[in-house]
Amino acid sequence: MSVVFDEGMNPPYLICELANSHGGDSAVLQNLVKAIKKIDYPRLGVKFQPFKPDTMSLPDYEWHAVYKQLYFSPDVWRHVIETAKSDIGDVWLDVLDQYGIDIAGEHLSDITGIKLQPSVLENQEVCRGLESFDLGHKNLIVNVSGYCIENIENIVAKFLRLEPGELVLQVGFQAYPTQAKDTALNKIAVLRKRFPTQKLCFADHYEGDQSFACRVPLMATALGCEFIEKHVCLSRTEAAYDFHSALEIREIETLAAELTLASDCFSSEFVSEHEAHYLTSTQQIPITNISLRRGQLVSEKDLIYRRTGQSGLTKEAIDIRQKERFILKTAIGRHKSISESVFRPASVGTLVACRLDSSRLKRKALLPIQGISSVERCLTNCKLFSDVDVVVLATSNLEEDSVLQDHTLNGEVEFWQGDPHDVIRRYVGACEAFEIDVVIRVTADCPVVSPEITEVLLERHFRSGADYTGVRNGAVGTCPEIYNAEALRRVLELVGEAKYAEYMTYYFTNNPDIFKVELVDLSPELIRNYRLTLDYEEDLELFEQLYMRLDECSMEPNLYNVFRILDADAKLANHNQHRQLKYKTDEDLVKALATETRIPHII
Repeated sequence: MSVVFDEGMNPPYLICELANSHGGDSAVLQNLVKAIKKIDYPRLGVKFQPFKPDTMSLPDYEWHAVYKQLYFSPDVWRHVIETAKSDIGDVWLDVLDQYGIDIAGEHLSDITGIKLQPSVLENQEVCRGLESFDLGHKNLIVNVSGYCIENIENIVAKFLRLEPGELVLQVGFQAYPTQAKDTALNKIAVLRKRFPTQKLCFADHYEGDQSFACRVPLMATALGCEFIEKHVCLSRTEAAYDFHSALEIREIETLAAELTLASDCFSSEFVSEHEAHYLTSTQQIPITNISLRRGQLVSEKDLIYRRTGQSGLTKEAIDIRQKERFILKTAIGRHKSISESVFRPASVGTLVACRLDSSRLKRKALLPIQGISSVERCLTNCKLFSDVDVVVLATSNLEEDSVLQDHTLNGEVEFWQGDPHDVIRRYVGACEAFEIDVVIRVTADCPVVSPEITEVLLERHFRSGADYTGVRNGAVGTCPEIYNAEALRRVLELVGEAKYAEYMTYYFTNNPDIFKVELVDLSPELIRNYRLTLDYEEDLELFEQLYMRLDECSMEPNLYNVFRILDADAKLANHNQHRQLKYKTDEDLVKALATETRIPHII
């Protein structure tokens, strides 16, 4: 888990721990302060360790004699602290004993914060001393190395009662030298999760003469530590104590510079301005692989992806536009990007093809089904299609078909008369008259054509960028088809006169090298093996019974209710099953459609 810095990308606070590398020489201590003053870093503090041998240990402790050597009087500390406050700004004290409490109390107004090592967290002399301080504007760093999570929870609760300005938890223990596996970086994520309101400080004690000693703090910063503590000395070879893990001044300057750079690696913005510019300037964007015509949709097969000096939409943006039912308003040449300006909203229209010249069931469009003509039953369902701009009853310009104008649902449906034989030409004429871009093709012999299936097909048509969209399998008479008006015009351009135009589906499914064909697998609830088209007397009898039962049950004639009735009555469902679709069973017609609707591919 990486840290995201606040606005301004502040680097971590760097505490230069002087510890005991001075060897008890106050002049060395002063020189260290002067050297740290020159470090160019925006968030810098210096930390001292004031202690007294007798309050630090008993004479039998192995380091007691060294503590005597390292001791400084209160006057020395007064001068050092005042100088550091003036030259550096932030002064921290590492309180180890009662003497440290005394020095801290004397200079409380001059110090920024206090640090407690894990070895003194149970020192009641130190704890009572801290309780006597007003820590409201002071930071308190508590090193919790060696403690389990449950103990740390108690430690946090204990020191929060002192109400410090900030309680910071520190990881990293003083072993000389610290091994990589003991740097405790793995604790950072655990502590951040368990104590999300506490800031973390990292203090490593890796060998100072190793380059990894400067990398570990960078890693801790990346993991979320907002404070870094590092031992500092003038010279490792000359320092008597605490030199193992200390960085020399030039090294601490390098670390400070790298911490600044590391902080720049974490931005408050997930995508930076330069990152966004890089992506837009180098991203391979969709480029047309072929020329596209006005009125087409864009499909994946139309595109290749290249770097280019052209500006254009991403594939995702193109998909969003087409999902919103936009279509190309201008032609686009080959190897061109696709811009926002080439799209416009598509007009979607339902064209219902109808003639009164039926041979098997005379004037079937006008035959009543429970008192309402079959064509009006069909048109009523078509009016239920969602987001359709216009519904048109498209018939021939022969006088005998003019009577169909009286069956347009009292004028709610538009009326169009065109070519009596070439249905594609008739459709193109209606598209031009009513400015239709995308056609929902329905034949009037389908009284229960499905709005539910229509919605599925329209969504897929725009999403896939097809010229033609149909179903792979569905109940006969329930499934419309979707065509681009441009694709219908293209058929006429390529073949002149469309033989077998009433079977216009085949001009697309037999020419996938010319047209973009999308075939949809419907979900099971939309599929049955029923015959729901009107072509024979048995079909009419089935519809009569079907609509009678729908009326009796006050059920809307939607697909689900139709299936519900037929699923429950196998006898009714099978009433017309012996009747076959001519274009699937007439061998001569099948062969003719296979050859006559095949368009020679012209490059």
